[in-house]
Amino acid sequence: MSRWIMTFTLTMLLATSSGWAATMEKHAGVVVAVDPTHITIDEMGPWRGPSTEPIRRTFQLTGTTKVALAERTQEGSDGWPWGFSEQWLQRTDLRPGDFVTVTAERQGNKAAALSVLAVRPGSNLEIPGSS
Repeated sequence: MSRWIMTFTLTMLLATSSGWAATMEKHAGVVVAVDPTHITIDEMGPWRGPSTEPIRRTFQLTGTTKVALAERTQEGSDGWPWGFSEQWLQRTDLRPGDFVTVTAERQGNKAAALSVLAVRPGSNLEIPGSS
């Protein structure tokens, strides 16, 4: 009987503590505006027919927001030729037109960006000889 109570208590503790954790979200879209403290993207949500439009989302950039640019390189990363390599960027290096994935933490009705991973149009996305 005590084993059952211990299992039940542990399960309830884990279920309750997950509710206290911050809400993490990932959003992907095209940068439409960026300044030193915020990034705004247009994210295409669920398709609801021809009238579906992107959703505009704004995230706060903080001193701890990690920003990186992903680009295919011949060396790749982790031993994978033509894999994506990341290089760190300054927040001010982000620009409209970049495609980004933003990992954010929801704080009420605002969201703070924890990380921003960008891919630039026209970067080395094609593997030579793959076409």
